[in-house]
Amino acid sequence: MSCVLPPVCVFCQHFLENNPERECQAFAEIPAAIMDGKCDHTEPYPGDGGYRFQLIPEELETFLELNDIRREFKLPAFRLP
Repeated sequence: MSCVLPPVCVFCQHFLENNPERECQAFAEIPAAIMDGKCDHTEPYPGDGGYRFQLIPEELETFLELNDIRREFKLPAFRLP
């Protein structure tokens, strides 16, 4: 059995869900380190154009629940800027 946790990107104001040319305002293709959860993009990342993770306010509760699950799996929690 496997468990796939969503990337931090789905909680970000800069994520572009339905844009075939760009995945978010920072990147045409979001780097694997961010998608894999190794980087929460609260700090500068090469090529991000100055954009950083910015939480969608209405997603705070779900974001915090995801962090609880990440901790259960011994993964680092995503940080808020």
